[in-house]
Amino acid sequence: MQIGSSAYQQALLGIERGFNRLEKAASDIASADADPTALTGPVLDLIAGQQQVEASVKALETINETLGTLIDVKA
Repeated sequence: MQIGSSAYQQALLGIERGFNRLEKAASDIASADADPTALTGPVLDLIAGQQQVEASVKALETINETLGTLIDVKA
């Protein structure tokens, strides 16, 4: 079960890092000047953070499904 546990922890870490990235990007957007070009980087970081969270959630779902299948096979 060490492998499943490690994968689970990595997926949760990915979600946490994605949310941290979203929080920083939102803060950067809120404090940006009126110059629209100053928003380019933070908006791209916002999208990347969202994609990181989504990918990590999908990984977590796959881990749960795999572990469920293993438990069903074992039982």
